[in-house]
Amino acid sequence: MTPLSDQQSLSTASPDQLRLLTKIAVLYHEEGLPQAEISDRLNLSQARVSRCLRVAAELGIVRTSVVQPPGIYVGLEKALEEKYGLQEVVVADMVDDATLGMRLGSCAATYLETTIEVNDVVGISSWSTTLLQTVEAMRSRPRKVLSEVIQMIGGVGSPQAQIQATRLVSHFAELTSAKPFYMPAPGLVANREIREAFLDEPGVASTIEAWTRLNTSVVGIGTFPASPLWKASGNALTEKEERALSESGAVGEICLRYFDIDGAPMHPEIEERMISIDSASMLNIPRRIGVAGGLRKLDAIRGAINGGWVNVLITDSEVARQLLEPPQLTSRR
Repeated sequence: MTPLSDQQSLSTASPDQLRLLTKIAVLYHEEGLPQAEISDRLNLSQARVSRCLRVAAELGIVRTSVVQPPGIYVGLEKALEEKYGLQEVVVADMVDDATLGMRLGSCAATYLETTIEVNDVVGISSWSTTLLQTVEAMRSRPRKVLSEVIQMIGGVGSPQAQIQATRLVSHFAELTSAKPFYMPAPGLVANREIREAFLDEPGVASTIEAWTRLNTSVVGIGTFPASPLWKASGNALTEKEERALSESGAVGEICLRYFDIDGAPMHPEIEERMISIDSASMLNIPRRIGVAGGLRKLDAIRGAINGGWVNVLITDSEVARQLLEPPQLTSRR
């Protein structure tokens, strides 16, 4: 049989040439035989077997494909990255609501462990069950992993919730051998005068100054209206404030900085009594990691990525698919 030349194609190759190429490809790629054994079986030189395998690939007889295991969504991640201009998307498999937080926390923990660097200065929002699960899922390291971990908002809600915020920062710092900066103040106070008094406290002022060094943030994405859990912990918004935010089109918040479905920041009166990193500073952080999932949070997540509040998104597969569809306000239903 005449050997197939480099210039030939599928349309010009003879049936005998194609049969030999295909047979060698099947023996090598499907049956797993080494080239030397194929050479002996077909009475061909090993050099010719090698060349036939190369030509089979060039002609498309052999095609390389990546088979994604179940629960892996690289294509979905890529589509979201391209649509929203995100640096990276990590999609967790959505099994059920009961395990969603643990799945997101596990994915976020793995992402942080593989991407954070020793000189990173990380800001973390304090009110997020998912972030608590993220830190719980992280492994302790015997060496320094981060430079500093900085709380970006005071404790929100009941005293127990504020203590939980401190524990979150403390545990994250312990796991990464980072220097912690706490926000020893409530996230919301009664009025502007009390806020100004807190801002003059050395511990508060030190943490606010540390915000200028942030190069990474790790945040949860809150809904508006707030979740029942948030309200039960001591939601400090008045009915008037909630009504004003609703009329302005608020869909979500990060560190109590509210935004609409397009991600446009809102500046309600509540900011006069808020102790939290401001919107402009938050949006200036180079890497902004948001961890949130569940269809209840769809509008809030969409607003957060529309407005650039996060540029790395860790979410679940159901939310990811919905984010590729045109927006439909769902969180107010």
